[in-house]
Amino acid sequence: MTMTDTPTELALLQGARLKGRLTAESAALFAGDSAAVHVKALELRGLMKPGPAGARLTPAGKERLRALLAQERSAVDTATVRRLYAEFDRHNSALKEIVGAWQLRLDGTANDHADGAYDADVLDRLAAAYHDAAPLLSRIGAAVPRLVGYAHRFSRAIEKVRRGGHQWVANPLEDSYHQAWFELHQDLLGVLELDRVDEARQGRA
Repeated sequence: MTMTDTPTELALLQGARLKGRLTAESAALFAGDSAAVHVKALELRGLMKPGPAGARLTPAGKERLRALLAQERSAVDTATVRRLYAEFDRHNSALKEIVGAWQLRLDGTANDHADGAYDADVLDRLAAAYHDAAPLLSRIGAAVPRLVGYAHRFSRAIEKVRRGGHQWVANPLEDSYHQAWFELHQDLLGVLELDRVDEARQGRA
């Protein structure tokens, strides 16, 4: 049986938690080209269960994930991560407004994307938001090494958008900019042991 190193194990178990189920494509976001081999190893250990829609966590996998997250938490500088999260929250507020504008026009009607000038303005705002957030993403990766891959996911999504792939703005079926941002938010909450419901009550989710 192929053994999975602890960082990869944590990345895949957390990926399964974030996405509900891991397909070959989504697993690669967390473990690269070798993801399929590692997922199989986790299945053989009883930490994931295969299925037609992808591999999901088992009860043993959830327990193992909790233990690995606790280990990660003890190894990072929590005070630094809290400062980074506070900065993330400011960017998060701006991104929520941009995604809201992409989905709904000012009058509250659904954006049918028929107005090219309107969409271009929203996409310019998204590109500017990405530029502003890029230094933060690098610092997050330095503070929590498991999260370093998010920077690539954001840059790829922005490049897809620039090339006309507008589904990469906010589509949960793609590794869109908004989807990656949502998952990074969840990861930061996990590192800090914060509850998303409590954060939402305070306007931070």
